[in-house]
Amino acid sequence: MTLEAVPSPLPSATAALVTELARSAAESDGVHPLSEHTLLHLDGEHPGDVHVLAYAGEPGTSDLAGYAALGPDGSAELVVAPQYRRQGFGTSLLRVLLDHGGSKLAVWAHGRLPGSDQLAARLGLEVTRELYFLRRPTAPLAEPAWPSSITVRTFVPGEDDAAWLAVNAAAFAHHPEQGGWTQADMADRLQQPWFDPAGFFLAVDSTGAVAGFHWTKVHEDEGDGPYGEVYVVGVSPDQQGSGLGKALTLQGVRHLQEDRGLASVVLYVDGTNTAARALYEKLGFTTAALDVQFAPKSL
Repeated sequence: MTLEAVPSPLPSATAALVTELARSAAESDGVHPLSEHTLLHLDGEHPGDVHVLAYAGEPGTSDLAGYAALGPDGSAELVVAPQYRRQGFGTSLLRVLLDHGGSKLAVWAHGRLPGSDQLAARLGLEVTRELYFLRRPTAPLAEPAWPSSITVRTFVPGEDDAAWLAVNAAAFAHHPEQGGWTQADMADRLQQPWFDPAGFFLAVDSTGAVAGFHWTKVHEDEGDGPYGEVYVVGVSPDQQGSGLGKALTLQGVRHLQEDRGLASVVLYVDGTNTAARALYEKLGFTTAALDVQFAPKSL
C-alpha cells in the first residue's frame, strides 16, 4: 500500500482514474461514493483542496485502490475500490484525512453502507449530520399557487448569475456547502452537459428582483433509466412562509414529469430541515437512502 497526498489540481490522467474508481464503486454499491462537488474539483484549480490517493502498487500506476478528498472547510469524502476493501485502505485514508483536517474534519458516508459506522467509531468519529435522499414516482401534482406579485421565468446565463448567487447565499446562510457557492462554482455547473436553462426557474417580484428559484437536473446516463432531480430550491428570507417554496417545488417537479417525461424525481434534504421534509412527504416523496456525516467526537 502506498499513500500520496497532493494539492489541487490532479493531473487529468489521475482524475480519470478517480472517476472510474467512483463509477466502479457506485455500480457495486448502488450509491455514488463521491458528490458532484468533489468530482468537479478533481482537475480544476481549487486552492486548499487536498487529494489523497491510495495505490496497491507504486504511486502513479493504474492500480488505484482508494481515494479521499478534503476541502479547506474540513468537508471530506472517501472511496475504496470494491476489490480492495477490508484490507486497511479505508482506515489509512481516514487517518490521513484526520491528520490534515484535525478537529474540522467532517466526512460524508453516502448511503451509510455496512462498515462505515465501524470505521468511523474505530477512529473516534461520530454522526453529526444526516442528509435524506428522497424519491417520488411519476404521479399527478397540483398546479402551483403563486403568491401575489410573483411571476416565473427561466434563468438566463450571464445575466442572472449575480442575482441568483445573492438569493442562494441568503436562502442557505446556515448551510455553507450550498450558500457559499461562488461564481466559479456556478460556472462549473453551467458548463456541464446536463445543464438546461429551460429547467432552471426563477420567481421574480413586481420589481424584477429574484425572490426564489428551482434549479432542476436530469440524470441521463443511469442504469435504471433517466430520472430528474430537484437540484436546489431556494427562497429569499423575506418570502419565507408565503408558499413560494411549495409553488417552486411543484413547478420544477411538474416540468421534470410532464415536459421531460421522466419516471421519477429525486432530491436531497438536510435532516434538520423538518419543514422541507414535511413538504416533500406531502408531495409524495419517500426516503430511499440516508447519507451521514462523521466528525471527531466533542470533548
